[in-house]
Order: sequence, then structure tokens, then C-alpha cells
Amino acid sequence: MDGTNYYETVPRDALEKVLWMESDRMGFFINTVTQAGLEREIDVVSNEKRQGENCPFGQSYALMLKYFYPEGHPYSWPVIGSIADLRSATVEDVKEFYRTYYGPNNATLVVAGDFNREKTKELIGKYFGEIPAQEKVEKVKPIPVKLEKTRKLVYEDQFTNVAGLDIAFPGVEQYHPDFYPLRMMALLLSYGKGSPFYKVLVEERKLTSYTNVATSAFELAGQISLSAKAFRGGNLNDIYKGMQEAFRRFETEEIKDSDLERLKIMQETMMYNVMMALESKTQALARNNVFGGSPDRSVEELSKYKAVTKKDIMRVYRQYVKGRHFVALSTVPVGAMDLALSGSEPVNVEQDDYVGQKLASDGKAITDDESFEFTPSVIDRSAEPPLMDNKPEMNIPEIWIGQLQNGMKILGMEYTELPVVQFTIILNSGMLCETADKSGVAMLTAAVMNSGTRMKTAEELEAAFGQLGARATIGASAERMQLTGHCLKKNLPQVVQLIKEMLLEPRWDEEAMELAKTRMRESIHQSVTTPKTIARNVFRRMIYGPDNVLSRSVWRSEESIHSIQLEDLKEFYTKHISPSTATFCFVGGYSKEEVMSLLRPLENDWSAKDVKETGLNMTYTAPPAKIYFVDYPGAKQSYILLGAPAMPRISRDYYPAVIVNKMLGASSNSLLFDVLRLKRGYTYGAYSSFDCGKYLNEFRATSSVQAAYTPEAMLLFRECIADYGNQFTAQTLDKTRDAMFRENAAAFEMPDARLDILEAIAAYELPAGFMKTQEQMLRDMTPEQAQECIRKWLNYDRMFYVVVGDAETQLDRVKKADLGEVIVVNKEGVPEK
Repeated sequence: MDGTNYYETVPRDALEKVLWMESDRMGFFINTVTQAGLEREIDVVSNEKRQGENCPFGQSYALMLKYFYPEGHPYSWPVIGSIADLRSATVEDVKEFYRTYYGPNNATLVVAGDFNREKTKELIGKYFGEIPAQEKVEKVKPIPVKLEKTRKLVYEDQFTNVAGLDIAFPGVEQYHPDFYPLRMMALLLSYGKGSPFYKVLVEERKLTSYTNVATSAFELAGQISLSAKAFRGGNLNDIYKGMQEAFRRFETEEIKDSDLERLKIMQETMMYNVMMALESKTQALARNNVFGGSPDRSVEELSKYKAVTKKDIMRVYRQYVKGRHFVALSTVPVGAMDLALSGSEPVNVEQDDYVGQKLASDGKAITDDESFEFTPSVIDRSAEPPLMDNKPEMNIPEIWIGQLQNGMKILGMEYTELPVVQFTIILNSGMLCETADKSGVAMLTAAVMNSGTRMKTAEELEAAFGQLGARATIGASAERMQLTGHCLKKNLPQVVQLIKEMLLEPRWDEEAMELAKTRMRESIHQSVTTPKTIARNVFRRMIYGPDNVLSRSVWRSEESIHSIQLEDLKEFYTKHISPSTATFCFVGGYSKEEVMSLLRPLENDWSAKDVKETGLNMTYTAPPAKIYFVDYPGAKQSYILLGAPAMPRISRDYYPAVIVNKMLGASSNSLLFDVLRLKRGYTYGAYSSFDCGKYLNEFRATSSVQAAYTPEAMLLFRECIADYGNQFTAQTLDKTRDAMFRENAAAFEMPDARLDILEAIAAYELPAGFMKTQEQMLRDMTPEQAQECIRKWLNYDRMFYVVVGDAETQLDRVKKADLGEVIVVNKEGVPEK
């Protein structure tokens, strides 16, 4: 909100190229900004804005900014602004902004990674040294918000089917001394099962599945935010009364020392998490320097969190929240004004003509063919520098393998840069183990296993993990259940004991099960309001058929959830939770012997049993139509999905397919992105990928496009994919190979990336050396093999479309596009009569 970040994560031998490119952007590119290029970017950013608005609660953020901040305050509108703002921008506006802010004296450059310090300084001087300083940009003083009265607003959202409440109190700007106790206050109010907001609104009154209190602080101002979405038909007055009761308890019940200490430990863990990845570490250093005056400001920040006292927290609560004015926004379904806070005044949003509006491309590719004068430079900036001579290699860390006597496999990989560990226990016991009449039992079993143990309530279990700087949760998916967690290295022995309790001694709490059932039913109810989810559900139904387990969502239907009882969960647990199908994946600073020793309690007390999956029908029958259209009334964007079934993850065809897809749609350098965004401006992004499945897989190409150009975008998808084999040359393969080798060189930087490798081995039954095998496949692939893979797995004739958009304005246009038969289906994929 307060600055602009340009960041690149590249192999070490590309450092000079990046410095050349970024210095060109800062000092030498402005004359290349043309009217055609500006118009294209206006179209692209307009699509970005509409994409964010074309979903439930998509307008709530902008409305809160508008009415919380005074008119003219820099935060009173989103960074993107309005469509009218975008359309009124001129080339001269862009150049004036550039001249004002894009100077070296207003920037911080951070280089982090494996490089030669003196050589890098020399390169920075070469490329940035001649850029002249601009006029000094004066530091802006804070502009705090002062509300003269409480204001309640209501907005009717055409895309939502539940009501949501957002409340904002004025807070403080970043680095203000009160920010640290305010953040601790917010966490104490709503973070965790013991917090008053969770206790009152979720557990006791059962008004919502999630509520949040947050404190945000920026350069000029900050705010304290409360938010909650009601269950269907829920009245926001009840939510507000619950919040008031939660505040009352916070005032009257003394803060526990253990709770405050747990949150301080969490702040330390969060700092480690930021420092794990080179990219987030670099951005933190830059932001700290620009706004905090020192690149190591995070260390000082942590000390300030640790110094917060209970007295500080209650002081800021009374100063900024208790009895203070606020702005409340009720977002309700159309025609449900009675669900809003009493006394709310209706507000609306400015509507743009998203149907009639013409893009700059308007049916043709945009070209930047205007002449311009290059900005003078002492070096030849038209000459792209070569790669440096320190080419990185993919060094795959050693994977060690073990097995406990009860059958649980152990996979490990070393990580010692930071004192943290990450782990996952994968269990072959997901939806595939369910019977049709008890669909959803796997997810419910996981939810109840998260809700305490025989010896600990859910609140006590969460607190025990928190005191150790740890977290562990159990989840379920179609093919598996898994327990995933992390902790400080020194606390792993205690964490293993807690994991043992979760796995072997579930609490089997009836109330926890009923709460989980309510949450799942509400998730089903709300999921049919999001275009991406609708498209994915319809697509899977068409691929697998309505009765296949893989075509269902994880919780199937509200009816099946309602029928499940606690005894069903116990039966599922008894039959399917077994070390014989479990794999413990570990990344951290322990040896194989140490990890095996730490897991002895699980070996001794967890007995193996046979686990059987429900049989799967893996036959595929092509759906009868080429296009399935789902009506999403009033949509500003149409969500397009084009795809087909693909191979299992373990197939030898999988990685070759990933290779040939790289230049089709795997990144912003790919064909789909180039054609649909850069050349036509139809979308903010367009991508394609092969999913991962143990038994069957999916290829999907997707984009959210401006509604008025729905059939045009579909035709471009056809053009790109149907002709891809002709465009994929030996040079394309060489470019792909080089790009993927460079990406793979950094594949093991972060511990979670290493954990992903181990999880893939466990989940898809891959050999431990599969990464080396893939590297050899990439090295050896021939153009002929690439063409064969494209013909087999990127065959447009095998694919079909799912389009989620406004039928009133787009259905007839799609039918007239001559792309194939169109069938209108509902949000579950059932044909409309």
C-alpha cells in the first residue's frame, strides 16, 4: 500500500541480467511507454480488479476503505483505484509518477543469495551508478483516522448467499509503540480455541465457523478490524451481540501468563518462517530499511513483542476499542436487508459497463510499434549481458529411509539453516476408504481428531503445542489423511508425545463432531458461490461421472453429512488409521537415528492393521458436449476451464507432460499468458497444468476473462492448444530444458519444498530417486518425444470447456462461436431442463 516492490528470484548466474533489467526499469525505460502499451495495461489491470470483485464479498474491502477513511485520505481507495481512474490515466501521468518516485535516492536494493560481494558491488555500480537522483521525496507524516461518530452501513452483494460483518476501529501507524500491544490484544481476542471470540461466537452460540480480530498498521494510519460470516440465514445483530459478550469476558477475565507467553513464542516462530525463504527474507530486509530505517528492524520488532505486558494490552484495549466509535459494514445477500445490523444505511458501488466496454485490442493483437527515443546511457543497454560463469547445479539432498517395527515408513531430509523442523504423517485413508452412504466420514474423523485427546481438551491441546512454538493439524483429502506440523527443533521430543496423543487417543467429543458437521454443511452451501470452485466441481463430475468418489467434494453433500454419527467416525478410525499405511516425512536438523529413536513411542503403542480402499471405476467416457455453461448472473468476468483427464502421477508420461506444458501455460512467460493477457488484454492471467493424482490425473487450462470477451477467449484457448505441436520446436525444447534446470537448482532451498518431495514419494508411491530420474528425462527428451507427448496429452480434441459466466449476456455468444455443442448445467453439473 505504501511502496512498490520489484523482485526477482533467479539462479545465481543470472544476477547480472537482473541488475541490467532492473536498472533499465529504474533509469532508462520510461520513453518506451507508448499509448498502445498503456491501453493494454489498463485492460489487464481492469481485469485484475473485476476478478477480485466477481465473487462473494468482493466489494467489501473497497467499501470499508471508502467509508472508514476520510475523503481524500490516500487509503480511502484500493491501490488499483476505480475503473474510471484507470481509464482516465494518460502516458504523461505515468511519466510524471515515474519522474517523481523512480529515483535511486528513493529506493533500496537488496541482493541475497550465493554471490561474490565485490563483483556484485562492481555490477551494481556499472548498471545503477549513472542513474541521476531525483528530487527528494519527503517522508509523509501519519494521517490518523478520527471518527466523530459510529457509522453502520449495509451492502447487498449479488454473489453471496450468507451475511458477513466487518467492523473497523481507528488504530495506529506502523512502528507506533502501541502497535505491539494492539497486535497481542487482537491475537488474545480471537486466535485459538481458548479466545473469547471463538468461545462465544463459534463454540457456544454457534453463529459462525470463523471469526477474526486483526490489527493492521501502515505508514500513514492503521486500524483494528473485526470480521465474521454468519451461517446461512444468520442475523448480524446476533454476531454483533456475540462480539460484545466476547469483549466483556476479555475485560473481566484476567489474561493468563501462559497465553501471553504462547503468543510471544509464536512471534519468534513467525520471524523464523519469514527468514526461511530467500524471497521473503529479501523483501523483509528491503521493507525494514525503507520504512523502519534499518534492514534488521525485525530483530527490534521481536524484542518489542516480547516486552509487551498484560497491563499494556488492557491499556490499549481501553484506549482504542472500548466505547470507541467504529464503522460497521453488513454485507448481505440481495433481498436480505433484514440480516444487517439494525440502523444500517444502504450503500452501493459504482458499476462499470463491463459488457459494452471495448478493450484496446478489440479483436486484434496489440503491438507496440510507436517510435521513441532511447534514454542516453554510458553503456550499451540494448545488449543483454550473458550469463555469469557460476552456473548452479541441482544438488539433491540425501533422502534417508527407515521403518518402524509396526510398519510405519520414515523418510527424512536434513535442514540446518534455522532451528526448525517440519513433518507430515501421510495415511492411506482418505475418501477412497469411505462407503457411498457415509461420504464425508474421513473429513469428519480428521476434524474430531483435531478436537482434543483423551487427556486434553481441544483448547488444552492447542495451548500445549503453542507453548512449544509448534502446530499440528490433521486433514483429509480424496486419497489420504495426513497430520502436518512444525516446531522449534529443540521441542521435537515433546511434540512427538502430543502427536501420539492425537493419533492414538482421540477425544471422540460429540459436541466437536456436531460443530464440525455444521462447518462442513456451511462450507458446501457457500462453495457454490465461487466461480473457480463451481467450474472445478462440474469439470470433475464430467470426467469421473456422478457416482465416482473422485467426482465428489471431500464432504459430498449436506444429506450425507447429516446422517453420520460418532460411531461411524470410530468405526472409520478403527478400520483405516494404521501405521501399516503411514509414512512419517521429516525435514530438520536431526539424524536418521535420532528421529527413529524419537518415534519409538509410536512404534510401541500403535499396532498395525490391514486397510482396504473402496474400489474405483477408472474408466473414462468422454462427455457428450464440448462446452458446459453454468449461469453466474451478473458476472463481470467469465471463468473458463478447458481440460481433460490425464495420467496417474506415477506414470512415466507424467514428467514429460509437465515438460511440454512448461511453455504452454506454466508461468507468465508461457504462450497462454502471452496471448490472452499481453497481446489481447482479456485477462489478468492464463495458465495450464497437470494435477497430481494417485489413480487418475487432470489437465486444466484456466483463466478469468472479461465477460464481454468470453467466446473470443475460448477461441484463443483453442488456437493456442490445437496448434501447440506446430509451435513446439527443437528451440522451444532447449529453452524449456534450460528454464527447468535453472528452476530445479533452487528446488530444495526451503524446508517445506524438501517436505513436498518426501510427501510425493509417500503419497504417490514414487521411488526415492525420482527427482534424479526426472532430471535425466529432461536432459534426454528429444523433439520427437515432445511431439508425441503433446499429441497424446495436450490433444484439444480430447478436451472440453466449463464456463461459469452471465448467461443473459454470454450464453448465446458462446453458442454462436462454433466451438461445439453447449449444454447448460447447474452448479452441481446437472443439465438444466
